[in-house]
Amino acid sequence: MNAKKVMLSIGSAIAASKLAQMASSVSADDVLGRVGLARRRSHVLENLLFMGAGAAVGVGVALLFAPQSGHQTRARIGREFSKLSQAATDAVHDTAESARALISGSDDGPKNSKRAQT
Repeated sequence: MNAKKVMLSIGSAIAASKLAQMASSVSADDVLGRVGLARRRSHVLENLLFMGAGAAVGVGVALLFAPQSGHQTRARIGREFSKLSQAATDAVHDTAESARALISGSDDGPKNSKRAQT
């Protein structure tokens, strides 16, 4: 009788481990699919990619059909890029000055920024 109990215990242990393996391989998507539900897939990254591609195509078309000559368009793009570059540099300097002011404990903030002067 002890041999039967040992064999029954071994058999039930093997069956339990197989059931545990099968249960651990089931994902939430499998369960939701069985009951007719599904998780929504987020398309945010794809939409941003398509929006960026559309913007790039729009910029290209706008440059092709621009009423100015190529030289004037390139000069204007260069000027705008310089303005953007200067604004970014100013923002970095303002942030660095604000950080230094916070570290030193004073509430002076940025002193040499264009925003502080206007």
